[in-house]
Amino acid sequence: MKYIFIFLFFFAASQCNAQKYILLDESLYRPAVYTNHITEIEKYKNFFPVEVKDIPQFLSVLEKIEKRLSESKIKSKLNNYKAGCSEFTGTLFMLANGERIDYIIISTCEGIKIKMHLCDAKITNANNEYFVKAWINYIKSNLKANKKDTHH
Repeated sequence: MKYIFIFLFFFAASQCNAQKYILLDESLYRPAVYTNHITEIEKYKNFFPVEVKDIPQFLSVLEKIEKRLSESKIKSKLNNYKAGCSEFTGTLFMLANGERIDYIIISTCEGIKIKMHLCDAKITNANNEYFVKAWINYIKSNLKANKKDTHH
């Protein structure tokens, strides 16, 4: 009986690990949600999944994109990036009044593919830069809020 109790204790303890994904609200309105599994419902709720372990790399990519958006003249082609199950694909559009950056992020976690238009070439790079900065701040503030919640 003692060994069954010890087994059950260790089994339960192993199941109480940190959440695997953070679900980011594409509109920045709702707080991020932490979960261990992704379902099709997240796609329709406009949540974008990122693996928690890859958040630093994901933020680094967003900061690189933000820096490119702030350039007055885009001198070289755009890089594509990967952060965990998320892939960033960039396209540079040459317009009469300057270059415009377009980035799509596709997250394929647990076989579920969720797509988000991060930067839209239909609007100015300055407006896209503002959104990317806001998204970076949103992610960082949700990470801080989660750390506070786990320390209580």
